[in-house]
Amino acid sequence: MMKITGWKMGSAVFAFCLATAIANSAQTFTSLISFDVANGETPESALVQGPNGNFYGTTYYGGSTGCFQGCGTVFEITPAGQLTTIYDFCSQSACADGANPVAGVVVGPGGNLYGTTANGGAITLGTVFEITPAGQLTTLHSFYVSSFLR
Repeated sequence: MMKITGWKMGSAVFAFCLATAIANSAQTFTSLISFDVANGETPESALVQGPNGNFYGTTYYGGSTGCFQGCGTVFEITPAGQLTTIYDFCSQSACADGANPVAGVVVGPGGNLYGTTANGGAITLGTVFEITPAGQLTTLHSFYVSSFLR
């Protein structure tokens, strides 16, 4: 039977702690932006990284248009935390461009962003949109009641 002395046990514990400390690198959390209604409110989905390295997302409420609490935004944020609102929904008459984006955006092959809104459009049942990183929005589809009856 092998006798374990105090210094051998201490060395083993030290080696284990050292190995654990090396394997578990420190992680930090940094808040990049706080929304304030004017620049958006209630982001509900993950961000997507664009080809330029910046991140894009949506807020359900907020922005500078007429809905109660705003109609939502599409925004760009740099890794350093510089926020730019690239679109405020319900900018068009009767919210033909949509309102209240829900699921964020995805980046298409050409670098444009695609997403959906829960409200607005031709008959207020939501839209599918394409938007350039510069903020040029195109409504690709407006949902109608007849879309659901098929």
